[in-house]
Amino acid sequence: MVTCIFDGQTLEVDPGTTILTAARQVGTDIPTFCYHARLSLSASCRMCLVEVEGRKKLEPACATVIAPDMVIHSQSARVVTTRQDMLEILLANHPLDCPVCDKGGECELQDTVYQYGKGDSRLRDPKRVFREADIELNKVIVFNANRCIQCQRCVRVCEEIVGDVALGTAERGLDSEITGVGNSLKDCSHCGNCIEVCPVGALMSIPYRYKARPWDLEKTETICGMCGTGCAFTVETAEGAFKRVKSDPDTGLNKELLCAKGRFGFDAIDGGRRIEQPMIRKNGALEVVSWNEAIAAVATKACDIKARQGRIQGHISPRQTNETGFVFQQMMRRVFETQDVHSSTRFSGLDSPDAVTALARLVTGPMQRRPLQSLLEADCIFLLGANITEENPVSGYLVRSAMNAGAKRLIIASSRPCGLDPIAAATLRLLPGNEADLLSRLIADTPQIQSNPADQFAHKAAGLLAGSKHIALLIGTEFLRSPKAAECLRWIEQAVRHFGAQGKKLDLQFLFDRPNQLGLWDMGCLAGLAPGWQGIHTASPANDGPVDLHYVVGADPLHSILHPATDAKPPFLVVHSSHYSKAAEQADVLLPAPSYGEEDGTYTNNEGRVQSLRSVRSPKQDLLGARQVFNLISGAMRQRPLPVDADQIRDKIAAVYPVFGQFDQGLGRTVAAMAYSWPEAGPLLQGVAPPPPDDSGPRTCRSLLSGDTLFQSGQLAARSSVLSSLDNGAYVEMNPGAGAEHAFEGLRVTLSVAGKSFTAPLKVNHSFDAETVFVPERFLREHGQGFLSGVEYPCLVEVALSGSGDPSETG
Repeated sequence: MVTCIFDGQTLEVDPGTTILTAARQVGTDIPTFCYHARLSLSASCRMCLVEVEGRKKLEPACATVIAPDMVIHSQSARVVTTRQDMLEILLANHPLDCPVCDKGGECELQDTVYQYGKGDSRLRDPKRVFREADIELNKVIVFNANRCIQCQRCVRVCEEIVGDVALGTAERGLDSEITGVGNSLKDCSHCGNCIEVCPVGALMSIPYRYKARPWDLEKTETICGMCGTGCAFTVETAEGAFKRVKSDPDTGLNKELLCAKGRFGFDAIDGGRRIEQPMIRKNGALEVVSWNEAIAAVATKACDIKARQGRIQGHISPRQTNETGFVFQQMMRRVFETQDVHSSTRFSGLDSPDAVTALARLVTGPMQRRPLQSLLEADCIFLLGANITEENPVSGYLVRSAMNAGAKRLIIASSRPCGLDPIAAATLRLLPGNEADLLSRLIADTPQIQSNPADQFAHKAAGLLAGSKHIALLIGTEFLRSPKAAECLRWIEQAVRHFGAQGKKLDLQFLFDRPNQLGLWDMGCLAGLAPGWQGIHTASPANDGPVDLHYVVGADPLHSILHPATDAKPPFLVVHSSHYSKAAEQADVLLPAPSYGEEDGTYTNNEGRVQSLRSVRSPKQDLLGARQVFNLISGAMRQRPLPVDADQIRDKIAAVYPVFGQFDQGLGRTVAAMAYSWPEAGPLLQGVAPPPPDDSGPRTCRSLLSGDTLFQSGQLAARSSVLSSLDNGAYVEMNPGAGAEHAFEGLRVTLSVAGKSFTAPLKVNHSFDAETVFVPERFLREHGQGFLSGVEYPCLVEVALSGSGDPSETG
C-alpha cells in the first residue's frame, strides 16, 4: 500500500492508483471533461489539475500516480483559480444556447460552470463560429461544431471500444475540429456511443432532437430486448410516449455502452401492426370475437386432439419472459399433455434428442454462469462460430476493451467477417456445422501444416491455445441451425475436457442472438427438457407425425427461413402475439398479447444472469396477459389453475430449479453440483474427417448464410422505423472477386435453389471468402417467399450477377 495525504486526510491506496481515483474513493469531486473510465488517458482538458507539494506545476489528477508520502491539495486557492480560468477559456467561444440545446439539464459543462465558474468573464471579443449550421453526420447523429470542447472522448470511444475509427480531428490548435470522413459517418456502426460520452451538446441524437427536456421525462430502468448480451438501459418517456434510450455508466455489464439496435431500436414498441382483439377464422376470414369464445375454441380443439392422441406442438419466442415461458411449458405439458415444446424457430439442429442431450450436458457442466468481464480476464479469447460484432455488438465492445487492457490473444473462427478480425492473432471463415471438424483438428496431438486455410489456422490456433493458461471460449449458436448440431456440441464438450486435462482453465459461454434463449431453456421450453435442465423420460405422443394443433407465442415458425420442418400450416393454428406476422395472417385463432415494454418479468442473459425486465407503459385496458390466457385455457379444459402472478411463478420456479436467480451467489458452482439425469460423457471421440470439397453444384454455387446484422434482430427490430431507415433495403453481401470498386456499382445478385430465386443489389465485402454469400434474415423472410423451405442450413445456391433492376425481385 502507498500512503499519502489528500486534503489533510491520510489515505492508503494500492500502488498505481491515480489521484483522481483516490479522490473519488473518498467522495471528493474533482471536475473532468476529457477523462473517462473506459478510455485511454488524454489529460488535455486540464480541469482536474491539483497541487502537489514540492512540485512547481499543477498536476493532472487523472494521469498522476500517487507516490509515497505525497501531499495533495485539490481545493487550494491556486487550484480553484486555475479551474475558473480554464472554464473562462472554454466559454470564450462556446455558444450560450443552453435554452435550445438538447444537452441542457444534463450538460457536464453547464454543471461544472455552475459549481466552479466565477460568474463573469474578462473576454469581450466576438465568439468564433466554426459552422453556421449543424452537420447531420448520418441518419441518427448530428454535430454542432461550435459547442465542441475538444475533449476527444468521442474519438477515443469510437476507436478504442467500438473499433470504427470513424471520428477524428481535422486541423490543429485553435482550428481543431471533430469530424468524420468528408463530414460523414455513413459507414460507422451508428451505435451512438459518441453521443453518450459527449460532455456537451456537440454530438446529438437526431431521433430525440428537440423532442423533450430531461427533467420532463419519466425514467424506467430495464433490459434491452434485442440480443442475449443483456444490456441495461433507461427508457425515457413523456406522457406515455417514448422519447429516447439512455445508459448509465454505473449500471449493467454494458455500463453506458449500447449498440445501434439497443440505442435506436426501442421505437419498435410503437411500430408494426398490433393485434388488438381476439379473432377466429370463420368462412375463410378472421372475425373479431370475445375472449370467452376464442378461449373456448382453443380448449375444444385441444380436448378433441388429446382424445384421439393427435399431435400438439408449442413454440414460444425467446423474447418472452422466464415467467411466461415457465407457465407456457406447464400448459403444454400438463394441460395439453405434450412434450413437443420449442423456444426457437431457427435451431432445427435441436430437433434431435441427441443434440438436446449434448446441449444439456454442456449447460449443466462446463458452461460458466459468471460475469462476462471475468471470462475476458483470460489470456486467450476464442470466438467459435460467433458473428459477435453483428449479432452481439456490445459483447464485441467488451472483448475489444479486454484486448486493449493487456497482453491477450484472440482467435476467431466465424462464418462471416468480424469487426475484431484486425486485432485477432488467427482468423478463419468457417461454415456453420464445421465447428466439430475444427475442434478435432485443434486438439489433435500434432496438427499438421497444410496448404488449405483450415489446416493453417488449426496449426496456428493450436499453438496459441497450447501457450495459454486461461482460455475463454465464447460460442455462437449458428451451428444449431445445421444438421451437425449434436456432433458440434459433443466436440465442444470434448475440447473442454481436453484442455482441462492439460491443467488449463477454460471458461465457456454461449453468445445468443435473442434476449432470453438461455432463460427459456432453463424454464424447460425445449423438447425432452423439464425446468431446471432435468430430463423427461415419460412417454408422449410420437413427434414424427403431422402437427394437428400448433400453439405459437410471439414467434412465426411457419415462415422461419431456417427451419425446414415447419413449412406447412397445421390443421389448427393458434397465434398468441402482440403483432401481426405471416403466421398470424394464417391463424385459425388469433390472441392478442402485451408487447415487449408492456410487461414486467425477467430475462436470463448469456452470462446466466437473471435480470429484471420492467414495463415502460401499460398495455390496453382490455388486453389480457399471456399467463392469464394460459390459465383461462386450462380452466376451460377443466384442468388445475396455472399461476399468473410473477412472484408466485418465481416461487414455483425456485421449487424445481433452486439456483434460479442466484447468479451473484456463485450460480456456476451450484448448477454443476445439482443432480442431473443426463448420461455420462462417453470415451473421447475420434477425429472428424474434414468436410470434402463440395462439388454438388457448378462453380457458380456458394453457401448461403443468413442471420442478424448491426441493424436487425428478428421481428422486433423490423418494427423500428429508425433501424429500418439504416438498413436501406434488401441486399446480397459477398466477395465478387478482384476488381475496382466502380466495376461492381449497380450490379444485382440472383440466388437460385430448388426452382426458387431471390434477387437484390450487390453489397461488396472483400472480407468474405469466395465460397459464401450472405443475405440478412429479415430480407429472406420478407422477400424470399419460402426461398429456403425444405433445405438444410447452410445450403448451396447458384449465384448470378447482372445489371440493375427493381429491388428484391423474387420468383
